[in-house]
Amino acid sequence: MKNSSVVLLNSKSTSSELEEAFEAITQLAEEELWVSVEFIHGFGSFWGETPEEESEEITGIIDIGDDQEMLDKIMSLVHEIGHVIHSRDKHFKKVHRTMFSESLAWFLGYKWAAKRGFVIDMSCYSEMMNRCLEMYEQELK
Repeated sequence: MKNSSVVLLNSKSTSSELEEAFEAITQLAEEELWVSVEFIHGFGSFWGETPEEESEEITGIIDIGDDQEMLDKIMSLVHEIGHVIHSRDKHFKKVHRTMFSESLAWFLGYKWAAKRGFVIDMSCYSEMMNRCLEMYEQELK
């Protein structure tokens, strides 16, 4: 994908468009951020840093739940990319307040993807973001 092109991703995107976008975002994340993107069973998605002594090639693993719809997989991937970026920020990497970290990851991931030409429809993105943040609020009570 050329840097000048923009792909709008939403619920009307075709399966092949979404799959192609997922693959392209995955490749960019692996190349630029030195992470491995893998599928896990279920709906959950996670980011975990690789301990320095375990790997010199990758700095972490993003697990994406394989039971999600493709647009949700893309949004989960973008969110987890936000966590990777947050973990490397010199000002905020040591701030681990759940709601701050989660909100920041949604923001940073979206900006990262959009800068690379993958613009997710904000109504879809904010719906998933709000659903996930509400889940974290409930867990913290």
